[in-house]
Amino acid sequence: MTSALTRAGRAAASLWVTLASVAAAAAVALAGGGDMVFPVGLYIALPFAVLFVNLIAALATNAALRRRGGLLGFHLALAALALLVAADRLMAFYGHVEVTEGAAFDPDLVEASAGPLHLWTLDRVRFAQGGFDIAYAPRMKRQDTVSEIFVPDGGAGWARVLVGDDTPLIAGGYRFYTSFNKGFAPLLTYVGQDGRAQSGAVHLPSYPLNYFKQGNEWVLPGTEERVKLWLHLPEPVYAEDLAWRFRKPDDARLVVIDGEQRHELRPGDVLPLRGGTLRYDELRGWMGYTISYNPLVPWMLAAAALGVLCLAWHVAGRLRRTSWELERRTAGGAHAG
Repeated sequence: MTSALTRAGRAAASLWVTLASVAAAAAVALAGGGDMVFPVGLYIALPFAVLFVNLIAALATNAALRRRGGLLGFHLALAALALLVAADRLMAFYGHVEVTEGAAFDPDLVEASAGPLHLWTLDRVRFAQGGFDIAYAPRMKRQDTVSEIFVPDGGAGWARVLVGDDTPLIAGGYRFYTSFNKGFAPLLTYVGQDGRAQSGAVHLPSYPLNYFKQGNEWVLPGTEERVKLWLHLPEPVYAEDLAWRFRKPDDARLVVIDGEQRHELRPGDVLPLRGGTLRYDELRGWMGYTISYNPLVPWMLAAAALGVLCLAWHVAGRLRRTSWELERRTAGGAHAG
């Protein structure tokens, strides 16, 4: 039994297992196109789990590794890193959402993928979208994005927070970053035949990426009937050859297409529609966010840093021993001469 366990340990500690684990993880990452969450995250967690077993087996079966403090620490840190990566892939979350200016974040609108061990707590995150400012260099090169949001201040009020591409909102372990995705959102109010008024914002395609097709369909609240919406921009909101800032146009008109009928509305206009009335309240903006959840990243960084320090300790010790041997050989040669 002991010999069988020894053979199994040596097989698990094989360098070929190490290479195969690393190669498998790289292959899964490349095949997944960078998507590190379920199911790709589950597949990539497996080779890292195997790598953890491989490193622990190497320490158990190789006494030389255990006797050298630097190598021992390096392999333990590497094993911890492999285990942390595997666990992080199973717990990770990545998603994106669009939030209307003046509206609250709605977790039901998030499109996401998550690992099988992720504990979904996104419904506890609360914030409201304020305005945002985006600077562009000539040729529509996006530069700094500053999004104003409001979060509960722990009392009865709200605190103002500025978020950007590199400055996230961190709430409940989730990190919200602004993205290139943003645009315009007409705010509409529809009063049906029953007299009930319902308001909502319709997100138009991202701007200025889709400046030539600012249209969408809208289902009238309480019905299954659809109308087509189009934002008519008499003048461009941006200057392609100049530096500019994202802004809502002052002269835009909302075109409502109901079958063969076409209507142009300005903010405040009311249109009789399908037995009810449609009011175009105002034009707002919407901001897109990427969302990530990787709770083990600080621990992974710590394990990587510890591994580098232990490896440096081992290499420094080898260099010192080598220099001592050279000195002894040089001294011995000089004495013999």
